Amino acid sequence: METIAQKNKGFSRVNHVGIVVADLDKSIAFYEALTGLKVSNVDQIGGDRMAQVLGLKKTLIRYANLHLENINMDLLEYEQPEPVKAHYDNNQISAMHLCFEVDNIQDAVKRLKDAGIKLSGEPIIFEAADGLKSGFGTAVAYFDDPDGTHLEIIEPQGPFKRERK
Repeated sequence: METIAQKNKGFSRVNHVGIVVADLDKSIAFYEALTGLKVSNVDQIGGDRMAQVLGLKKTLIRYANLHLENINMDLLEYEQPEPVKAHYDNNQISAMHLCFEVDNIQDAVKRLKDAGIKLSGEPIIFEAADGLKSGFGTAVAYFDDPDGTHLEIIEPQGPFKRERK
C-alpha cells in the first residue's frame, strides 16, 4: 500500500523556513535566546546563479542556520538588493507565521516575558465558545520577532497534537 509521502513525492516534510531580517546578529541573538539553541553556521551567498534562482538581478545574502528538532530556520540578511520592510497583518492574504510547540504554555510565556518579549495579547485556551468542534484545551499565544515576523507558541491538544517519534 502506497503511503501519503510516496503519493506526494516527498512534499510531506518541511526542511526549513526562511526569515528575512534587518540585522543578522540581532536576530541570531533573539532566536538563540528564544529556542535555547545555537546557530550551526553563519555564512554568505550571492552571485549571478543565486540571483537568477531568486528572480533578482543581483544578490548578496548573509545568513545563519538554526536547527530545531523538526525544522531548520534560515535567518537571511540581504545586502544586495537593498532590503525593504514588509508589513503583514494576520488577516492579510499571503501573511504567514511560525509556530513553536511547547509543553507548557504558562512556562513558555514566563520565559518570553522574562526575556523582555511582549506578547500580542494574553494566551488563550481553546474552548467551545471559540467555534471549534475539537481541540479544546489547546493553548496559544502570539508575539513578534525584532523585525515584526509573526510568531506563535502552542500547547496542542486533540487534532493540533502530533505524534512525536
